Amino acid sequence: MVAERQQLIEQLHENERRFLYKQAEFREREQELCEANRRIEEFLGIASHELRTPLTTIKANVQLAKRRLKALISPGQTDNSAEKAGLAVEMLVRAERQINVLNRLVGDMIDISRIKTGKLQVHLRQEPCNLRSIVQEVTQEQRKANAARTIHMTLPASEKVAVVADPDRIGQVLTNYLTNALKYSAADKPVEVHLLVEDYNARVLVHDEGQGLSLQEQQQVWQCFYQAQNVNVLSGSGVGLGLGLHISQTIIELHQGQVGVKSVVGQGSTFWFTLPLVQQEERNPGE
Repeated sequence: MVAERQQLIEQLHENERRFLYKQAEFREREQELCEANRRIEEFLGIASHELRTPLTTIKANVQLAKRRLKALISPGQTDNSAEKAGLAVEMLVRAERQINVLNRLVGDMIDISRIKTGKLQVHLRQEPCNLRSIVQEVTQEQRKANAARTIHMTLPASEKVAVVADPDRIGQVLTNYLTNALKYSAADKPVEVHLLVEDYNARVLVHDEGQGLSLQEQQQVWQCFYQAQNVNVLSGSGVGLGLGLHISQTIIELHQGQVGVKSVVGQGSTFWFTLPLVQQEERNPGE
């Protein structure tokens, strides 16, 4: 009788422990769900604002350009025609710039949707591509798009840095690193791009002299929808959607590489990624 009673008490204690464990697990999941919902709501608010801003600019510039062109072709309007045409062209250039911004934002949202469903694809070329050329092209594009900014580029002596990669996707990652560096550092501060060749990897680094990130922010910055609370846009406009770094990490990991960041608050940040180098025996089979 005593043994049965003791067994019953132990069973009750065990049931209580299981109940408390499940209760704690439920609370943890509830907190995670609340945090996820908060981030989604925050993302939707930012996304709606970020998408509406370029659309408003596009609409205004197209309307103004249309009026200028109508005035230019009106009967008897021959004076200052070149000036009017130049203004109209400038407005259309601004509209095109905002279309590119809008296209990038929509592309990021499509990529996130693909990541969540496991459908993000990279198209690896059978023949190795030259990472040096990719870094040069992307850096030159950003120099043209940000003519007032200084972007230094350091490349290895070797003319070819062979990697097996999707050039468009790797260009997307470097573009994201560079646009962030330009956005979160002052307009009079330079941004540096470095391509290093290590034993088995190529390493690309983008350094800025911006506000820097705390250790906690460095750990969280790769999360989807994450926005660093104490980091402000110092150059250009727009805060982004908090998707670019998460997408970049996914792309690099699909290439069997790694991403990382080294940062000190008040001293800037260095974002980097690595890609495996094509080894000599792989480049020259049979030799």
